[in-house]
Amino acid sequence: MKLGRREQLMIIAGGVVVALLLFYRLGLSPALGRLQALDRLVGLKERELHQMKTLQETYLTQKHLLEEVSRSLAQRGPDFAIFSFLEDLSKKTGIKDNIKSMTPALTTPGELFRESSVEMRLEGITLQQLTRYLFDIEQAPQLLRVRRMHIKPRPANPDLLDVTFQVSTFYLQERTS
Repeated sequence: MKLGRREQLMIIAGGVVVALLLFYRLGLSPALGRLQALDRLVGLKERELHQMKTLQETYLTQKHLLEEVSRSLAQRGPDFAIFSFLEDLSKKTGIKDNIKSMTPALTTPGELFRESSVEMRLEGITLQQLTRYLFDIEQAPQLLRVRRMHIKPRPANPDLLDVTFQVSTFYLQERTS
């Protein structure tokens, strides 16, 4: 069968259209879909990388802080006693006679450090004496901190205070290998 010029062009055009459709459906469309998926994945991985860098910075900061604390505790020495330190400090600030009790609190062992606390009860102390004593505790190079505090003015003389507070410090944990 002999086809005319017009029929041949229509068959060629139809073949080209079918070939283009097959190329788009089998080659181009999956490639474009994969490209879009990879673009989304790149964005996700960039966010994850940014988050990992932020976590790394946080980790390095915490590690540096831990090393500083460990160095400070090591310099302080293993014979440091929080009781003795607080008692000596009370003598220096002139409030030794106001101490009514010093009670050891529960210690919390950790992996690297052991926390030790002392609960102090002071009676008849002025606000100025209290602030000086607390300032000296917080500024001590022995890494002490005041954890909680209860202040109550005396009914007979509101200028004098009864104070209960807890002071804690850390000790390097003995490593057993």
